[in-house]
Amino acid sequence: MTGEALKEGFAQTLLVEESAAERYLVHIEAAKEKDIDVCFLPEHVMASVCDAKTPQGVIAVCRLPETKREFGGELKIAALDSVQDPGNVGTILRTLDAAGFDALLINTGTADPYAPKALRASMGAVFRIPVYCCDLPGTLSAIVQTHDLYAGALNGKPYFERKRTKEGVCVIIGNEGKGISQAVYDVQGIERVKLPMVGGAESLNASVAAAIMIYDVVRCGE
Repeated sequence: MTGEALKEGFAQTLLVEESAAERYLVHIEAAKEKDIDVCFLPEHVMASVCDAKTPQGVIAVCRLPETKREFGGELKIAALDSVQDPGNVGTILRTLDAAGFDALLINTGTADPYAPKALRASMGAVFRIPVYCCDLPGTLSAIVQTHDLYAGALNGKPYFERKRTKEGVCVIIGNEGKGISQAVYDVQGIERVKLPMVGGAESLNASVAAAIMIYDVVRCGE
């Protein structure tokens, strides 16, 4: 995460545990090249400023990425409808980044993508994938002419049999317990889809379901 923050230009100060200085020479040099202050801390001071139980010896103080309000029109996106586990939010951001998707839409009921657990799960993707916090039904309604909208549902059509008709695509993932809200399902043009489950499990983890749907878009060259 620290290396990604340095690379993407979000780091403002680098904190390094004195005993770990040699291990993080690459980080230190990268910070100096960008005129970023580097502070060396004793082990007990590092432990006091880090929220992790086992600090890794390096911290970057960063500016927060901007959470945007007006959707920018990116073509390959995912939308989270009140996904509450920050680990799921961060993991989905990481998957979007790896798959070459362009943006993430969230509503106010979704976990903060910049909370510590979400940041760690994102593995730096949070610095590259723009996040839009918006009125989800309204935003989805506004892009129905340009994006195929796929919302997970137990009574949906098989996802792998979908037919793409628009230039853009949006994969919609719902709350871990309640699923996608009726307000989102009511958006004109939403296509309800389901992943095959031939075993005993009734559902998939939100981030796993998102990854399967996102990567099948990649697999199909969409």
